[in-house]
Amino acid sequence: MTAPLTLIQASLGGCAAKLRYPCPLKGEGKSGLAPSPLPRHESVMGEQSIDARRARLWFWGLFAMAVALRVFAFNPYSAHHPDETIQYLEQAHRIVFGYGVVPWEFRYFIRSWLIPLLLVPSMQLGEWIDPGGTLYLILPRAMLAAFNLAPVWAAWVIGRRQSLQHAIVAMAVIALWVECVLFSVQVLSESLAVSCFLVAAALLHSKARMPAIVAAGALMALAGLMRFQFGPAIAVYAVLIAGKDLRLWKGLIAGGIPVVLGGAAIDLAMGLFPYQWVLTNFRMNILEGRMREIGGVSHWHYAQAIMIYWKAALLPIAFFVALAWREHKALIIAALVNIAVHQLIGHKEYRYLWLSIEILLLVAAMGSVNLLRETIAGRRLAEPGGLGATAVLIALWGAGSLALATTETYRLGWRASGDPGRLGAAALRDPRVCGLAVPRQEYTLFGYALLHRNKPVFLLGQEAEGALDDPGKAAKGFNAAMTWVSDAPPPPPFVRVGCRGGVRDRICLYRRSGGCEIDQDNRKLLFQETLLRLDM
Repeated sequence: MTAPLTLIQASLGGCAAKLRYPCPLKGEGKSGLAPSPLPRHESVMGEQSIDARRARLWFWGLFAMAVALRVFAFNPYSAHHPDETIQYLEQAHRIVFGYGVVPWEFRYFIRSWLIPLLLVPSMQLGEWIDPGGTLYLILPRAMLAAFNLAPVWAAWVIGRRQSLQHAIVAMAVIALWVECVLFSVQVLSESLAVSCFLVAAALLHSKARMPAIVAAGALMALAGLMRFQFGPAIAVYAVLIAGKDLRLWKGLIAGGIPVVLGGAAIDLAMGLFPYQWVLTNFRMNILEGRMREIGGVSHWHYAQAIMIYWKAALLPIAFFVALAWREHKALIIAALVNIAVHQLIGHKEYRYLWLSIEILLLVAAMGSVNLLRETIAGRRLAEPGGLGATAVLIALWGAGSLALATTETYRLGWRASGDPGRLGAAALRDPRVCGLAVPRQEYTLFGYALLHRNKPVFLLGQEAEGALDDPGKAAKGFNAAMTWVSDAPPPPPFVRVGCRGGVRDRICLYRRSGGCEIDQDNRKLLFQETLLRLDM
């Protein structure tokens, strides 16, 4: 028996039990990061046990790092985009507490109620646990941040199909890259949709069991429901993976249909026809050009944005992606399709490409492993699949992320600090304050979801009877006002109480004695009335 076994091993190039282990590169094996030929006196079970323990240590260590970075980045009052506060948190706040403002997106019904409804249970729970406190805001945002850890797990699973080393580096990059961290703690449809899609991509492959395929179909449909503009890219990915495999298609359809029906049920429950909001969104934003009115940008916007955000990291990331094309062409094509679709839309924002960006980062991580192995494979100076080489590669990715995180682009330009909302909430908690005036510019920083007191809030701009520095008769409607530090303050008898905020959004609070009176002269300047009057 020994001679035939030796002959088989020799014919496999020394890779015993090739069906159990892939052939390792030269020099791999000591660290356990890549499978290696079994020593003569070591059992297969022993080797598997060591590898499993090392894999668990890497996985949980990287997962803990991902959680720690997101806890550090978490800020319940911050926002990357106004949609977070005025369209999602504010609408959930209206359901739970019975008051809030309705922006044009929900007056014209161009948004699904899915995300606001998802926020309702945790927002209500926060109020039950901490009545009148801030847990109502912290819990829903923490819930979504926890959900947005899913791509970290997905990166491990996708990478593991190639090797343990690919899994480790892929998970590390998604865990620590600056944009992955910052997007994951924001209440954005893009982040939620990407989380659903990447988990689906982790579950879906030709050998997957039917429950996993059904779950992937449900998650893909949910990703499309969260952000329907991602639909073409998701569909292309499904076609490329499933191909002519009827078993995969049956599972995907079986998983997707209940989600599609659930989305229709939500629309009906909220008084809409099924998916009416998709058609209305397309009609108003694309056909009627509302997005261009909001602010159209040049066709070079995305190219410019990626250079601004990634800077010198752009070229190596693109190179790494190219090195992983063969193994991950379906993901790369989906990313490119998503870019092409959004390129056709007149209004462009960097966050719209988050599906493409996170896919490219994930693929680039695995491409960097390919480069590592191809560069030093066979040399005696290092082990391409070893612990040291893997740690160095992760450290290089971490250094790149840290270098970007310390630039002005991310320190000052990424998201609002949340201090204006905190200051406004503190002002309204004062029982002596009966009305608050805030700047109409950046009004989304002062939604009731942040202020959390059912008191009159005025939006003051530059009207003759509605300017913060000259409120006229409108001043009797409020006894507290907030102005940006760069703007003229309200006139006496308002007195400055204090200021808060960073370089971009420093704002000051002013108070006067006396009460508040709402009448026909100032009613039109109230928050909701202003939105209606200006169609905002």
